[in-house]
Amino acid sequence: MSTRSSILLLCFLCLAAFSGCVRNPATHKVHARLLSPESERKIGEEAKKKILEQYKVVESTDVAAYVSRIGQKIAAVSDRPTVNYDFTVLDSDLINAFAVPGGFIFVTRGLLEDVNDEAELAMVLAHEIGHVAALHGVQMIQKEMGQNALTILGTIGAAIMAGPEAMLMVANTADLFSSLYLLGYSRDMERQADDLGLQYLIRAGYDPQASLSFLRQLGTMDSKDVQGWDLYFRTHPATQERIKLIENLIGDAPRNVATSHVEEYQKMKELLPKVDMSERGELNGQTYKNNVFRLILSVPPNWSLGFFQPQSLVSFHTNDNKGEGRLQVVRLSSMTMTDENLANLYAKMAGYQFISGRNVLFSAGYGYMGQYKGASARGEQVDIRIFSTIRHGRGFILLCSAVSEKADNYVLDMAQIIQGLKFI
Repeated sequence: MSTRSSILLLCFLCLAAFSGCVRNPATHKVHARLLSPESERKIGEEAKKKILEQYKVVESTDVAAYVSRIGQKIAAVSDRPTVNYDFTVLDSDLINAFAVPGGFIFVTRGLLEDVNDEAELAMVLAHEIGHVAALHGVQMIQKEMGQNALTILGTIGAAIMAGPEAMLMVANTADLFSSLYLLGYSRDMERQADDLGLQYLIRAGYDPQASLSFLRQLGTMDSKDVQGWDLYFRTHPATQERIKLIENLIGDAPRNVATSHVEEYQKMKELLPKVDMSERGELNGQTYKNNVFRLILSVPPNWSLGFFQPQSLVSFHTNDNKGEGRLQVVRLSSMTMTDENLANLYAKMAGYQFISGRNVLFSAGYGYMGQYKGASARGEQVDIRIFSTIRHGRGFILLCSAVSEKADNYVLDMAQIIQGLKFI
């Protein structure tokens, strides 16, 4: 190669490297950005399609409009206000919120049920918008993918829909992110999102004390209260760490209730789907009976039954809170047409690790029995058993779990509970 050619090549490489560096709009730090905004958006659109194949969306347009209105109000004062933000409420009792590249924000019905007012919801949405504004999803993808693939995606840019190879790469990247988000962002990214979210919350006119109120409520939860929060705790920073950060930023001034819109939020919550009281069933000691779905569930003497979760038919836990579980009825989709698909999809969305599974014939009839590992809301490793079965166009999930170090003490109990489910 001639000297002139070498110089031209070097200049081209330097220009390419320079053009791949940007100043982060939220953190103001310079870092590589090999994904164009157009590519980021397309990846987000594909990721949303995949998420909606697994979750249903809450049907109430009033709920969707309420959440979108709060989200757009915050997004407008964020560090990336020109992004076309999209807010979706997933019909899941799992308690979580997460952001997908390109401005796609998801919150679950379970989270909406458990927060107290609009300001607390705004805090959650502001945190997720912070992830988008700081390009955290883009950085996660860039870290996991090879530079050559990313360069192709970045170069295609606005013309990304032109070729099937490009769209295949977008789909594969969306698959990658769908797996990554369950693992959560890094600690530094989560701290940045908390910091940015608090700034956006204040800019939008919400009471910053809502952040402390919400987090202190989580920090004081006892073992029974944390049911359902496992995934949120696992994919977000430690509660006490977040409280300390926010206290340092805003102090501890009295909370301004006027900016919390408590009554308006409670009216919205009334529109959320719940287990109808007429379908709830009844408790009698260690036995739960539901005449609507024609089933009975029995638990051992050292377990307590109760209606702890609004989307579970019934929940239960051990007296020492080392074991817990729930029985749920779920609507089926194209992704859950078999007992096995139903159990594994539910486990995947909860972030559980598959260990083993088999088709079974139990007292409740034919179904699928899966064994999984996971983490509780308190960070303890738990052993999980999921029995799934389909009856008359509905899916039923019976989940039992116990702290791993104590699992041997409860393995017979969990088997007894699963065998204690019967359709009548």
